[in-house]
Amino acid sequence: MLNMRLAQPKALVDINGLVALATLGPLETNLAGVAAQGPGAAFLEVGALVRQRQLERYALEEERTRLIHTALTYVGHPQTRNQGTVGGSLAHADPSAELPLLFLTLGGTAIIQSTRGERQVAAEQFFQSYFTTAIEPGEMLTKTLWRLPVPDEGMAFKEYRRRHGDFALLAAACTIKLGSDRKVQHVRLGLGGLADTPLLVDEVRELVGEHWAKERARAIAGAVVNRLDFADDYQASSSYRRQLASVLIASVLEAAYEDALAKEDLLCEH
Repeated sequence: MLNMRLAQPKALVDINGLVALATLGPLETNLAGVAAQGPGAAFLEVGALVRQRQLERYALEEERTRLIHTALTYVGHPQTRNQGTVGGSLAHADPSAELPLLFLTLGGTAIIQSTRGERQVAAEQFFQSYFTTAIEPGEMLTKTLWRLPVPDEGMAFKEYRRRHGDFALLAAACTIKLGSDRKVQHVRLGLGGLADTPLLVDEVRELVGEHWAKERARAIAGAVVNRLDFADDYQASSSYRRQLASVLIASVLEAAYEDALAKEDLLCEH
């Protein structure tokens, strides 16, 4: 915000010494309304000061955090990820950024604190507009809780950008859970770079209870782009963005489904 001259505070407070904001690991305590989300639910607790590079390396070590690792490799460059914080990216709320998109898609929870106490805000209510969040004056983001996909849940992340390190033209993240009959049991898809906040795609719920079909994925992609508004800007025309979005939605759905099938086969082998 300072670099873009959107904020001009009279004073800056260095919070890097607050070790309580640098926690990273599985959620150890049950917070009301967060941990009780069904069997197999697990959450990753990420302090606001955790560096993006630190989370990237941590997420590489476990299969259930692979989607987080994949998305983080698209964030800027290793040099910027060494200094950039997870909390800073979420509070900045750039609608084209990877971490806000992933936080929304996974169904995260923001923990916000002030002298009045602590409150929880679901990712769906956290992002409110361009560079605007639910954080009120006198409050600060202290940590976030990220819902992790269950072991057999398929996941995928895809992004289009002109050059490595550029902001995304469009990005998408998806998780899919299949039932024992290979019908879609649960699906969640988020898009970044299309509006003033990252978006959840409601139309994908139509896949629940159905067997997978590429034609259905393409039809849903078409329905989504038909209801969205696309604008021309210095990076791309509206028609180019529309075509890109259609391809991206169908592609990320297909990739998540294929990942779910691969995990199902792997679990059967064991």
